[in-house]
Amino acid sequence: MGTPGPSAAPNLSPRGGLLRGLTWITEHLDEFAIARRMDLTSPNLKDNLVLLKPISELALTIWLLERCGIHHELSGHLADWIWQQTEKGKLLTRLLLARADFLPCCSLYASLSQLGYRAEHLDRVLSMLATTDMAQALPLPRWGALALDYNLSLLGLSAQPERLGNSLYTSALPEPWVVSGELGYAITHEVFYLTDFGFAPLENHDVAEYLRLWVPYWAQVFVEEGDHDLAGEFAMVWRCIGIGSSSMSDPLGPVLSAQTEDGYVQGPEGAGTVLFRPGDDAARRVFLGRYHTTLVAMMAYALELRHSPE
Repeated sequence: MGTPGPSAAPNLSPRGGLLRGLTWITEHLDEFAIARRMDLTSPNLKDNLVLLKPISELALTIWLLERCGIHHELSGHLADWIWQQTEKGKLLTRLLLARADFLPCCSLYASLSQLGYRAEHLDRVLSMLATTDMAQALPLPRWGALALDYNLSLLGLSAQPERLGNSLYTSALPEPWVVSGELGYAITHEVFYLTDFGFAPLENHDVAEYLRLWVPYWAQVFVEEGDHDLAGEFAMVWRCIGIGSSSMSDPLGPVLSAQTEDGYVQGPEGAGTVLFRPGDDAARRVFLGRYHTTLVAMMAYALELRHSPE
């Protein structure tokens, strides 16, 4: 990624950050495309699944913006575009009929469903798969199983929304000094799904108090490491659990400062490499190193605007 990016944007406000982020996304929309890139007849079908990650996260971002009361004409345009990319759900239906174990890809449809897009054929397939023994036994990380339950619940298909219970990482109240990047990712995602991205209280009082105590310290570690991806996710958690004022600095400020005038926020070293595919050009790989941190920043900005509207 060699050459340095543009200088940081001077307007360090969440609303300005959102607008710059939306602009960057629309300028790179083709990189989120899946319709022309997916080949369900390929023997390397799993490689095609990585194409769903960026567009699924984009759909979640657009939905969260809407939930936070941030309505922009670009959001509606992007939602329509994403739905067309799924061929109005037909592409996801074909994917799930080819590989039922790709059920977690329902996350893309779950966000779209909350934005008003539904497809009867896809609903039928998901309804059948959600009740299989396979759905309960998929080899997912704990937060991934929680995410699957959450997304099936959004679709009205979750049979056991509370099946994970005390098996989650946060429920163990782990020693705070053991938290690494991988564990930080798990913690943030458990909080997202347990709190419905800040729209529901965290029901376990002990976990809530534990997180309010330690999240500011963990966030500061990732800020100091220049990992704006996890700093942004902890900025989201900050707002999901209502930390409010703290003796530690809010990680949202450093994330805002890291956003460029072009609208993107550079990911940490190695960001996006798991999504690389043979034949990707340099521009594609640069995009994959930036898009996730940019979307995370936008969601953190949206939650800030919801809690502290300008």
